[in-house]
Amino acid sequence: MLLTLLLACQPKPPPAPPGVLLVTVDTWRSDSLHPDWSPNAWALADGGLSFRNAWSPIGLTSPAHASLFTGLLPPVHGVRGNNHHGYQLAPSFETVAETLQAQGIATGGFVSAYPVAGDAGLDQGFDVFSGPEQGERSGELAVNEALAWIAEQQGPWFAWVHVYEPHGPYTPPAADLAAASKQPAPDPEVLNYRGEVHAADRILGPLYTAAQQRGAHIVLTADHGEVLTEEPCSWRHAVSSSPMVLRVPMVVSGPSVQPGVRDDMVGLTDLRDTLLHLSGVQAPTRGVLDLSTREVWLGESGLCEAQCAPGCSPEGVLGKDRVAFGEAGGMYRDRPGVGGYGDPMLARALEGYPRPEAGALPGDLEKGAALGYTTQGAPR
Repeated sequence: MLLTLLLACQPKPPPAPPGVLLVTVDTWRSDSLHPDWSPNAWALADGGLSFRNAWSPIGLTSPAHASLFTGLLPPVHGVRGNNHHGYQLAPSFETVAETLQAQGIATGGFVSAYPVAGDAGLDQGFDVFSGPEQGERSGELAVNEALAWIAEQQGPWFAWVHVYEPHGPYTPPAADLAAASKQPAPDPEVLNYRGEVHAADRILGPLYTAAQQRGAHIVLTADHGEVLTEEPCSWRHAVSSSPMVLRVPMVVSGPSVQPGVRDDMVGLTDLRDTLLHLSGVQAPTRGVLDLSTREVWLGESGLCEAQCAPGCSPEGVLGKDRVAFGEAGGMYRDRPGVGGYGDPMLARALEGYPRPEAGALPGDLEKGAALGYTTQGAPR
């Protein structure tokens, strides 16, 4: 009896976080978080915390996700191109999934395209990892696998779901195209892009609902955006360092998140700490939920193609742009073969951002073509 009373008087441990869902939508522009083209994401943002000044460090899928998972910029983690360019996140870098796994949290990754497949090094730390070994697959397959896995979890969990639909080539289902065509567009391909965004959003809707019903936190973002009709080479995000490519949507939603809209300059590298905090592993240090902010965001283009980035040299990874964006909207670009230009106040920020080293890997054109990437110099 005495033992029972003593046990009853002891403070109960806090309940374990029910789960954290990370969703990354490939090639999703910041202005495509829209009530017509992505209504489910719009509703999630309306009930959560959305960031209007969020950035990716690069317009390529493998390195952008490597930055999200490690909290490091591409010059530090070394992934300066996609896995089909020959790059892979080294096992020496600890990902957010590895940190959570070491704390006994169940981890599941469900992806839709080869650039985030296992040989990109992005499967590190996942108890369960599923994705195509080449090309892409429907986001519905990834979502259905994730729904089944989440339903099985009895303790704290972390799930990552990646959908590829907004990446070209664009062939949206007719119903999604119709739903996204309520407003005129400058080009038919823009409507097709919006249709693909709508398809991705429709596919993800049941996943958001399931996570919310379990009381989970949801982090929604993109690896990068896309060039539509703003530059010489439309639909070629890999060769652009523009805000259309490097600015991304970002939403955090869940029971401990105060809804609202923030203009702080944040980025994918801030999400590692955010995910660890939401999972109950650590106090916030440099996550998007902190009150701290930055004044400059640093990034780079994926590749140099002189036809698309005039004057850049040499072609490929070594000739990529380095860019600095200011919180107030200024930009400075350093382009090999051209030099630096833009806001001189931002030029100094790039001094500690190294260019890629010589000996860049040759890549795999066949795997790149299977993903909708065109050959060098051929805009699509």
